[in-house]
Amino acid sequence: MFVQHYTLPEELLLLAYDPAEGRPLCRPHLLRLGLAGALAAELLLAGRATVRDGRITGAGGPPLGDTALDAALTRLAGRRKGQKLPRWVRDTAGLKTTAGRSDELWRDRLVARGALRAERTRTLGVIAQRSHPVGPDDRTAPARERVTAVANGTSVDERARLLAALVGATGLAGQVLPGADQSGERDELTLFAGRDPIARVVRDLVREARGPAPRPRGGAEPIAEGTGWNPLDWVFGGNGDGGDGGGD
Repeated sequence: MFVQHYTLPEELLLLAYDPAEGRPLCRPHLLRLGLAGALAAELLLAGRATVRDGRITGAGGPPLGDTALDAALTRLAGRRKGQKLPRWVRDTAGLKTTAGRSDELWRDRLVARGALRAERTRTLGVIAQRSHPVGPDDRTAPARERVTAVANGTSVDERARLLAALVGATGLAGQVLPGADQSGERDELTLFAGRDPIARVVRDLVREARGPAPRPRGGAEPIAEGTGWNPLDWVFGGNGDGGDGGGD
């Protein structure tokens, strides 16, 4: 069965990008932790994994027909007793393939599905930039509405609840529900993050990994073309972690 709906990792990534400017709203290494948690939650919803006593374990069953989900199932299948959930989330967030990191893979998938657009420009006519504003198939607005409904207490949908918890855990509540008039709703997302076992692990790992985030410049993400080097580092003084431009 191919997963036709937009998965939790896809929806979380959509909410992690400014829909108009197409810039990321949180640091990539923190987003990858959220995406790993969202992947675990998607497997849980599909009935292919269980989370109990701080461990994630494969539940068996046929492949889902989705390459990303089935690859995660394969990794779980090799561990009869499962794996400690924090370790699994951290390891999954750290995976890197020839096609890129998990945030890049999910983002490219959303571009292919029409939910995001890939735009390229050059700053000062020299420095390559890329941004990913909302695409022709706008799934960002519905995802925001579902999270808002959970925060307002008007939705009990399990998929929406998990998405809301992951938004709170990844530190995106302020971006998804901005403004002083939504402070109560943001508090609700924080509470949801603490109640769900997967989101709670993501929240704790994000808190552990969070550092001072640089201010976004130009509403776009720098492209490290052909290398892992960020060409903006020499202009603005990079932090040396090699991950914020998508090149790590």
